[in-house]
Amino acid sequence: MRGAVARPRLLEALQSARILTVTAPAGYGKTTALAAHLADLGGACWLTLDVDDADPRVLAGGLALALAGLPGGERLSALLNADAAPLAVARAAAELLEDTDTLLVIDEAQHTQGTDALLLLRTLLPARVALLTRTPLRWPELTALTLRGEARALGAADLAFTVQEVQALLDANGVTTRPEDVRRAHALTEGWPIAVRFLVQAAGQGRLRTEDLRDLEGEAPQLGTLFEYLAQEVLGPLDPALKALLLRACVFEEVTPELLEEGLGEPDARARLDALADGGTFLTRAGDAYRAHPLLRAHLRAQVPEREARAVAAQGAAFFEGTGRWRRAMAAHLQAGNADAAARLLLARGEGWLAQGRVHLMERSLARLPAGIWAQETALYGLLGDVRRAQSRYADAVAAYVQAPELMGLLGRARVYLDTVQPALAEPLLARAEALGGDVRVLRAENALNAGRLADAVALAPELAESARYALRRGDLERALTVARAARAEVGGERAAGNHREALLLESFVLSVLGDPGGAEAVARAGLAEGERLDSPFVRSLARARLGHAHLAGGQLRAARAAYEGALAGAEAVAPRLQVEPLMGLAYLTAVGGEAAAYGARATEAAQASGDRYMTGLARLTTALGALEAGQDAAAALEDARADFAACGDAFGVACVTLALFVAGRADARSAVASVRAYPFLLAHPSLLAPARTVAGRAAVLSRLRGAVLEAGERWDLAGVEAALGYDRGVPLGHPGWTVDVQVLGRVGARVNGAEPRDWGRAKARDLLALLAVHPDGLAREAAQEALFPDADPAVGERNFRVTLHALGQVLEAGAPGGFFLDRGDWVRLRVGPDLHVDLHAAWATLRAAPGTSGRAAALLALPGGVASVPLAAVEDVAAQYAARLPEAIAEEGAYALAHGRAPDAARLAEHALTLDAASEPAARVLMRARYALGNVAGVQRAYAACAAALRELGLTPLPETAALHRALTSFAP
Repeated sequence: MRGAVARPRLLEALQSARILTVTAPAGYGKTTALAAHLADLGGACWLTLDVDDADPRVLAGGLALALAGLPGGERLSALLNADAAPLAVARAAAELLEDTDTLLVIDEAQHTQGTDALLLLRTLLPARVALLTRTPLRWPELTALTLRGEARALGAADLAFTVQEVQALLDANGVTTRPEDVRRAHALTEGWPIAVRFLVQAAGQGRLRTEDLRDLEGEAPQLGTLFEYLAQEVLGPLDPALKALLLRACVFEEVTPELLEEGLGEPDARARLDALADGGTFLTRAGDAYRAHPLLRAHLRAQVPEREARAVAAQGAAFFEGTGRWRRAMAAHLQAGNADAAARLLLARGEGWLAQGRVHLMERSLARLPAGIWAQETALYGLLGDVRRAQSRYADAVAAYVQAPELMGLLGRARVYLDTVQPALAEPLLARAEALGGDVRVLRAENALNAGRLADAVALAPELAESARYALRRGDLERALTVARAARAEVGGERAAGNHREALLLESFVLSVLGDPGGAEAVARAGLAEGERLDSPFVRSLARARLGHAHLAGGQLRAARAAYEGALAGAEAVAPRLQVEPLMGLAYLTAVGGEAAAYGARATEAAQASGDRYMTGLARLTTALGALEAGQDAAAALEDARADFAACGDAFGVACVTLALFVAGRADARSAVASVRAYPFLLAHPSLLAPARTVAGRAAVLSRLRGAVLEAGERWDLAGVEAALGYDRGVPLGHPGWTVDVQVLGRVGARVNGAEPRDWGRAKARDLLALLAVHPDGLAREAAQEALFPDADPAVGERNFRVTLHALGQVLEAGAPGGFFLDRGDWVRLRVGPDLHVDLHAAWATLRAAPGTSGRAAALLALPGGVASVPLAAVEDVAAQYAARLPEAIAEEGAYALAHGRAPDAARLAEHALTLDAASEPAARVLMRARYALGNVAGVQRAYAACAAALRELGLTPLPETAALHRALTSFAP
């Protein structure tokens, strides 16, 4: 099979500890996983065991042969030739592995369980070892090492392919599939690598279509080759009595000791099930129950005569009904061919099972009912509609509801339009249902809320006033956030998907609006994971749209676009209304990017067609904000949005529009200030609905507001918003709406309003910028002139300096009021603050921070190696100070990491410091200690030798403390 796929999560797990145990049944790719990543795990040797290795002398010989290629490997052969004890050979092997920092992979380690050879393997544990085994290794040493963080146990769940990895493998083999077929293939195989690869290979060769895969309760797919493997590797070695128990148990999806003992008369069932579970037979425990892998069940089930299987299933059904285990009873009735009893349980309990999120159970069970039952019990079509609705297959749901009893069908179709927020389509169905005597009060209330008619909603169902969606749509965002967070308890539980009602997705949207993009992103990703868990296309699409909102609020425009496009692709196959949010996000982005696109019109039309006026207003507002950001006229769209929000009673929406209209020059400052006063986060934080995307842009809005208020002689009371933006002394009047970033580390440059200047006017302008950057408080005009033009006639020097200063001002302040970024009087300085940043100043703050300060290590590693080369004495002095301090600070941070038990971090920091100054003895000492702590004595020697060589080039020798540390660490092994 072609097209192997990268599995970074598996590589990360394999690299996570010195000792690995990898325990899984046959076919889980234990050997393949290690072999594929040996290059990423450093030097390695491999030893595969068999039954003969139970003899310690055989195992000692195998160790010697496996390590023979290592430097010093001949020692092991010499010990064997001298007839040394096997334990002595194992100890020498452990020392050799440590000295060479080599990983030893021991495959099929289960062959030593309960044998005299086991002690030899345990002797190897001071070294780097990976133990691959089919059965658990319950060694006390492994438990202790795990508690110390030196060992990690990987199992079948770690080796199994995820849904995403199955998709990647299918893609790599040129197999085009639908997402639901990928999920079905994953459910069928449970990620068992050999089964996944078999299915992908068969699909790639055209022998199997993924869309034809079905649940294995009925007939098994054509997996004969795979079943032959199961028979040989799993069932072949089994005791006949255990195999007979497995054959009877396979009739059921899961079994309990009580079922086997009381229902089927199997004695001592618990002990026998435990023996099977511990023996690598794909039987796993789940609480008090045991379940076989679906493929193993299918293989076993095919070997049981149909009459016998039905009889066993009937016994089980009676047992389950008698003990009140209705789901298991229903499944057993289906196995026994008793469709009437199964249908009875489905109709009585199916609605509750769906509420628990058991959608696949219901789909499988309904699919196995014969056609005659459907004609007798048309209410089953209502259940089928509920299943399709839970799967976001809304057209199929409507088709099923049409065949259900009339009232059930009307209510089901109305719920489709409640789920997809299409109140215009739900309303007539609810009216017809009410005429037939249906209780539609709560449904009509939710539909009114969906339409933006909040007063009607709470009149019908006062309890809706306590919901997060009601609070959101009336503009009470803090209340909406509180209620959404309180509903988080639903996450991870047994339930059906809530679609637009999902608490995580509501919380993410509110956080984006409140200006917390990081929090919004984290919650949206949790919502996406929940959508995957619930297998809900609706939730997945909406989660991606909410992720797009978070990225947009955070200024990550490329990531926002990718999220919106993914959301739109998912929405197009689900429901038109679901397209509104990704469309309005794309409308904003295309407007900002100057693209001619109809996303805004499409978003507004889809919202209007659904009958949701709140969402119509939101689509219009977001589209208009994008146009406003691009400098386009957005007044008409904003006025329409204001009318929409006013009709819904959404005070927040009206405030957003009012502020945006002020920016557009169509609203007075007094009403705009009132909007900010009510919702300060619209300017204080990066809100999704802010009238400007950047901090500087929002500062410019505040500057305009402040100027208008002061001009009117009124009191300015938004100092708190200014402070939140970083302007403790208030936003300067005339703010241009953009910032300047000065660079002197690595090279001299500037980014003005996000772009590099094309023309600096005068060559000396860059030198002047560097000079001002190394003088944070500025310097006298005469001093600056003398520094730049030391040999010029005073008059000529003054003229040249004036021209150079003007050129720098043109670079930094083009389009801004003069003096906003650069003081040009008798004292010349950069006006460093919220709007002008100098990278050197930030670097010095990091260099001077205390070791261990949060984020300091990463910031130090990211700093450039030096200050730009500028032929000015003041700049050269600062460059020398920086060059000396940077490796010193990194070494200090490394020492802190080492003192706090983070030897790998300490080694990385020290190694980086030595790339900057190879003769740095503090860094060399940290590196030696770190490598010693990691068991790398040879690395200690290399670190010392490199530092000593660098010192010799300077005519120096290592300090006594450095030499003493080297002797102490290399005189004995750890």
